[in-house]
Amino acid sequence: MNRTAVSELGMLRALQGSPAIDLNRHVMLALGAGRSATAIVAEALRLMRGTGRLNASEYFYYRLWENSLALEQKREFVGKKAQHLMHVACNDRHWYQTAADKILFQTIMTGAGLPVPETLAVTQPLRWLPNAAALSTPKLLAAWLRNPALYPLFAKPAAGKYSLNVLSLDRYDEAADRLVALSGQTMAVEQAAEQLSSPSGYILQRRMAPQPNLADRFGPRLWSVRALVLVRPDGPLIHRALTKIPTGMNPADNYWRPGNMLGALDIDTGRIIRAVRGVGADMAICPFHPDANAPLAGTALPNWTELRDLVCQAARVFPGIRTQSWDIALTDRGPVLLEVNYGGDLNLAQLAEGRGVLDETYRDHLSSCGYRF
Repeated sequence: MNRTAVSELGMLRALQGSPAIDLNRHVMLALGAGRSATAIVAEALRLMRGTGRLNASEYFYYRLWENSLALEQKREFVGKKAQHLMHVACNDRHWYQTAADKILFQTIMTGAGLPVPETLAVTQPLRWLPNAAALSTPKLLAAWLRNPALYPLFAKPAAGKYSLNVLSLDRYDEAADRLVALSGQTMAVEQAAEQLSSPSGYILQRRMAPQPNLADRFGPRLWSVRALVLVRPDGPLIHRALTKIPTGMNPADNYWRPGNMLGALDIDTGRIIRAVRGVGADMAICPFHPDANAPLAGTALPNWTELRDLVCQAARVFPGIRTQSWDIALTDRGPVLLEVNYGGDLNLAQLAEGRGVLDETYRDHLSSCGYRF
């Protein structure tokens, strides 16, 4: 295993586990804000024993030492441990691969006639998609990557999570025989071909252009929406929604990438209610986008009604996944479905909104799924 793979594996474990928080620093911050040590410990223990099962790190990760929320509101926050149990109760395990396998997801969505990114190639051995090249060896990949017409290109692992190991490539530099990434860094064609021909395989797609109004105001980065959808007996319901806001030269909009932000959305209008960056002691409300110095709060996302209708239509394709987290790109050709998560991380909605997801609606959903509080 190469150094990059080891680093990415460590990041995967960190993202799947409880948040890494400097407890000493956060305790001192809470004490400096006027909370007593006794009050902090008592409150953290109550939340640890509650339905959300927050651990000490999560208590500080969500800044719950602050007095801006009542205890009952703090009880609505869900920790990683409880989240896993809730997803197990609501989702049929036989449906897991339909969300986890990006090649399978692409096949299902294409068959349903729903908009997804244009796939140009797949590299997992024995796998294929209509109108896409099947490239399972470094030699075949290297020759294919030297075609300038393919770019800009986005490559992601077929079974990847959190945008780890992705490549966002602007062009092929024929003179240097190198690939130029979004960040401006370059990579030898053979090096990229070796990475993309890993046994688990990649799916290579044409990189999409952002929605023009967003690009004009905030820069040429592709935004997406994360929608938490509850599939109920009367149909899908969008419970929470937020937008993931990329900044700088990040190749993806995932929140763990330094500088990226989240914008909490009004579900009815698609307007940004507030935008945040960071977690715990480093969390800050961001009135402006740092790259464009343009105001974020109050911004209405384009094609919002179309996006909501698309998500609810797509949710019906996966009835065995009753808690779904959808990522939808905001592109120059309208909303495009990127992926559905089997439950998904609830922390994004909680960070974006500054409130927990475990309200009456979500509790009713869990009860209908047989979850035992």
